[in-house]
Amino acid sequence: MIPSKGKHKLLHSTSFIFGMFILFIAAGSPLNIIGRLTLQAHMFQIVGLLFVAAPLLVVGWKPKAWISQKIGWVARTLAFLRKPTIAIIILSILFYSYHVPFMFDIARLELFWNHFFMFGLFLAALNFWSAFFYYWLDNRIRWYAMAMQISAFLPYCFYGLLASSGIYKTYNDPEVFLAALKVCIPVDLQMADEFYIGFLPFDPVYEQQMGILIFLFSIALVSVISLVWAQKQFKNGKES
Repeated sequence: MIPSKGKHKLLHSTSFIFGMFILFIAAGSPLNIIGRLTLQAHMFQIVGLLFVAAPLLVVGWKPKAWISQKIGWVARTLAFLRKPTIAIIILSILFYSYHVPFMFDIARLELFWNHFFMFGLFLAALNFWSAFFYYWLDNRIRWYAMAMQISAFLPYCFYGLLASSGIYKTYNDPEVFLAALKVCIPVDLQMADEFYIGFLPFDPVYEQQMGILIFLFSIALVSVISLVWAQKQFKNGKES
């Protein structure tokens, strides 16, 4: 998956391998099941998928080397999707579509929708970060785009932080909690319902607030690091 054309620095290989490791942790490790127990773990998943694995993979595989850039209609489509406003809108729509309470509860009970939104969010993040590192060559555009993307997440964060009750049945309704958890557990490993109820967070509001704070501060930290690093490494649109 790593392009062999041209020079490929150790930075790219290391970034790609570490990105694949984070992708596995976020989507294929026990964290995927723990994310059904607490919103905190789910937010670690989202941060790892969208704001750690995606940028690391993009830096590692150098999208400009893709052969798809030589196919006219594909190149035009990608150029449209990479426009700052379009990239931000796509990522934001998928994020909100997934995390709207009623849709989130449905997705937790239907693996198809859960996988659909997680995969869609990951692709949208790859699109955003590839544009961020390789196509938005003006650092002012990078700063504005990142500020807009974080601002787009703020309504969700404020809503979750200020809510006086848990916004997701998945984390506060015992029946929905059990159903969502058992979706990911093989039948031959399932225990009595009382065993799983013991995992139900005692205070869903606290878990919700902590999860959103983790999400907010994590994306802010990653954004600042990415902006500073991109300005240094991709000055004038070229790697130093």
